[in-house]
Amino acid sequence: MTKEELKNALKDFGSKGKEIADELYKKLESEKETMDTNTRRKTRVFWVVVSVCTFVIGVAVGYLFL
Repeated sequence: MTKEELKNALKDFGSKGKEIADELYKKLESEKETMDTNTRRKTRVFWVVVSVCTFVIGVAVGYLFL
């Protein structure tokens, strides 16, 4: 997520949205700097797997109950 995307997501909050976006982006970048490239790749793969699994579970539950 880029800083501009974050600002657009928070534009509903008014003028404080830009301040919040700047603060969140700084925290995100500082957290990224603490992890090496290999760790970030492993983390990304983990969250992709979790996302796919939760999507499949959601579709299955929707199919069963709707």
